[in-house]
Amino acid sequence: DDLSFNLGQLGYFGEECERATKRISEVLFQQDNRNKVDGTDWNRSWFNKYAHVIGVFGILSTLMGLFLYVVISQVKGDFSAQVINMQVAEGDIPFAALFNGCYRKSSNGKQYERRLSYEQVGFEVSGGQFAFCGSMPGSDEKAWVFMIGEDATDPCRDFVARTEATDTYDILEVSNRQWFSREGVAFGNMEVSPVLESSPDCRILDLNRTQKICDQVDLEGYIDRNQREFPLKSFNKTFVNRAGAIVYTYPALTHPIFVESTSTPSSYELIFFTGQSWVLTDILKSKTTGGDVSMQEYMDTEPEFRSILLNIVFNGTNVSLVTDSVAMNTAELSFTPSGLRWFRMREAARNVPYNYPTADQSRPVDEILLSCASCDDNENPCSFGGKCLDDGTCVCLNGGSGTLCKVPPNGDGKCNPYFNNKVYGWDGGDCCGGTCMGPECGLG
Repeated sequence: DDLSFNLGQLGYFGEECERATKRISEVLFQQDNRNKVDGTDWNRSWFNKYAHVIGVFGILSTLMGLFLYVVISQVKGDFSAQVINMQVAEGDIPFAALFNGCYRKSSNGKQYERRLSYEQVGFEVSGGQFAFCGSMPGSDEKAWVFMIGEDATDPCRDFVARTEATDTYDILEVSNRQWFSREGVAFGNMEVSPVLESSPDCRILDLNRTQKICDQVDLEGYIDRNQREFPLKSFNKTFVNRAGAIVYTYPALTHPIFVESTSTPSSYELIFFTGQSWVLTDILKSKTTGGDVSMQEYMDTEPEFRSILLNIVFNGTNVSLVTDSVAMNTAELSFTPSGLRWFRMREAARNVPYNYPTADQSRPVDEILLSCASCDDNENPCSFGGKCLDDGTCVCLNGGSGTLCKVPPNGDGKCNPYFNNKVYGWDGGDCCGGTCMGPECGLG
């Protein structure tokens, strides 16, 4: 066969046979690799065989990782509120309002019954705490509790207030629950609300000190506890640490303080915001600072001043008058005491650790008037034609005097044409014949 094929290729059997043999010899056949194995194909076949196993393992590993992340985060409390704001009104626990404000989860990660505990921002050692008790005394009830001070370490023993029975992990859910004092007296709700980490509300508090606030307030008609009537007193607005080198978190140190205009460290009076109310102090005296230090420098640098301020707030010492409660989020009221009603301070409650200054509603002091003495042509104009200057002071015209020129000259024995009309009783009678001096006499 091979010989015949070769002869055909050489042309011995004709041209047709020669062409046919050449075509046959040049045909390419596909190689049969079915029984041939190399490394690449082996790897591909192994992957194809076990791909579903690898996929399932990957999914299970991912799910296990997510599960562990959730468990660890839950144990750490990452899914609970990290920062909260608490507001409680005065009530059967009169000092509770001292601890209004911001609370952050415990700095050392302290937990009770796998729930976060919270510490008062700025007063992490001596301030308020929220924690969870797994078994209240005398019962098996569980509840969120409120504690005070560094000695409070056992939520089930050291609480001063508690919620009704609850098993919730989230403290935000107790905002609409009934709260009780340690003695079991219901006192309403503690409003607990979340605060975002991006919010400035619970960070170092730096209030906008350029906010429009009355720079001076005048106190008129004040009668002390000994029934002595005092003349008009002026109080000028300032801030503790006016330069802003240190920023405090407590309202008494962040809000405006109004200082009596003649004050020195050796003798001064204040009107300041406690976080719940405005208070007017008795005369205060420094025990450490002489007369060579200005009042502003004393307030900025002397720890004694801050100690006196907090002692007033926590113990109600040296408080002459106090306003009704003011919501801190009501900016126009928590930044100025003007227009508020004043009361004598409520007597100290028995068996409570703090004597927070609160108003005795049965003893109002309505005869005093506290008004803004800074003029503004639109909102607080000078009276009786007075002129308001750029520095907020009035130039009184037409005989007016006092704060914003509000005191008319009626009855001074001189007939003032501006007041010579029926509205002002003919200048208080000064423009009636025989009782006045001047060219307008008798013209009424």
